[in-house]
Formats: sequence, structure tokens, C-alpha cells
Amino acid sequence: MRPFNENDLDIIMNLYSNEEIMRYMPNDVMSAERAQKHLNKVVSDWEGKPQVNFEMAVISKNDQEKIGRSRIHLNYETDTAMIGWLLLKQGWGKGYATEMTRALIDYSFDVLNVHRVCALCNPKNVGSWRVLEKCNMRREAHFIQKCKYVKGGNITWEDELEYAILESER
Repeated sequence: MRPFNENDLDIIMNLYSNEEIMRYMPNDVMSAERAQKHLNKVVSDWEGKPQVNFEMAVISKNDQEKIGRSRIHLNYETDTAMIGWLLLKQGWGKGYATEMTRALIDYSFDVLNVHRVCALCNPKNVGSWRVLEKCNMRREAHFIQKCKYVKGGNITWEDELEYAILESER
């Protein structure tokens, strides 16, 4: 994982324009223009003081191909890091999400010195919540119709799971 740079529009487009990858995300697929704006923002977020958003490109160790994105969002008031990721379909089922999640948890505790790491996911996204459980995160909540999904101009309300782990539980 490494910080995004201005040459990463390809991975942003490959992830955020794919309906299957975006199925459990609350926002619609992105146009090229919107993807460029998103990339500009996540690149500039690395200059923020204090830095709140750490969005990174995920690179395969085997062939150096861009295969996804990961993110840590800090809440300084609660010493909490929220983590998340998206992977291209060819990366599904290969253990990348588990490896990324463990690395995000370790970085959050060891480098960012947070007290708590959490993650959110749609309960229908079984693969994601299984990864969180494999990484020793505990399900703390199942919120009913908490997350507003806007897709193709339609609005639906979806349930959301919250997982967390404390630094003392590692």
C-alpha cells in the first residue's frame, strides 16, 4: 500500500466505475470527471495537517499491478481509526483483503497510536465481514436502515454492521 499520486486515475476508474465492485458502497459509480476530482482530493489529503484521511493504492507484491485501494480515516477526538478497502475482482478470494486489513490495523495502532480501530460494512457483504472477523475484529452493532444508498437516481436505505478492535485486544 502506498499513498495515491496523480498517476493513479486508472485504479480509481477501474474500482469506482465498476457496478459489481460498488454494489455494497452507498454511492453510485463514478464518471471519469468525478474520479479525477476524487483522486485530486485523496492526493491532497496527504498534505493535511493534521492528516485525517490516508487513502492508498494497493499494489500486488507479485507483479506490481494496482489491484485496489485502502483507507484509514482518523477521528482525533476519539482516537479511533476507521478502515476500509476496495479490490478489483481479480483480487477477490486470494487473501489480499485479510492481509490489507491486518496491515491497516497494525499501522493504526503502531504508527498512528489510536485506541480503537473500526470498520463498517453492509451485512449482505459476507466476504467483507468475514475478513473483519478473521482479523479478530468484533461485531459491535447491526444498525437497521442506517446507510443511505444513492444508485442510478434511486434511494434505498441499507443496514450497516460495525466492527471494532481495541489496541489492548491485539
